[in-house]
Amino acid sequence: MSGQRQLIYLLGFMGVGKSTVGVLLAEKLGWRFIDLDATIEAGEGATVREIFERAGEPYFRRIERAALIEATRSEPAVIALGGGTFVQRANFEFIRETGAATVWLDCSLEELRRRCAGKNDRPLFRDPLSFAQLFQQRLPYYRLADYRISTEGREPQEVVEEILRLKTF
Repeated sequence: MSGQRQLIYLLGFMGVGKSTVGVLLAEKLGWRFIDLDATIEAGEGATVREIFERAGEPYFRRIERAALIEATRSEPAVIALGGGTFVQRANFEFIRETGAATVWLDCSLEELRRRCAGKNDRPLFRDPLSFAQLFQQRLPYYRLADYRISTEGREPQEVVEEILRLKTF
């Protein structure tokens, strides 16, 4: 390793495949996989949606940051961030300071809508308009990732192989 951190952050919008790709990628690398939302849910004994409804977004963002800092200590690891994690300035700066690779898994809005249809566990997905607005708000932040890889119409294993070809970790 050329001084690179053995950490990969997967980021992107809800439904893009961060958890699915993350599990496979970690398996291939022999690293630990950490799903930030799942970690938060386990710690809180509630779903992300329930936390948002019960305690509000500011509370969720505080525990999300604590979970992010804790997860980063688990090197080597593949960390699937929540859809809004990278958008929070403090988290973005923290992730940048780690020197780890950030990989934006990208997909069209139409495909994401299709993948998320029928899911009611997404606290910020209320209707097609709010879904599209949130997607547009987050895009400029996602574009700041080190790498962008499309998951559109692709098998998760194919996405993993492309990430492995980056050879940045």
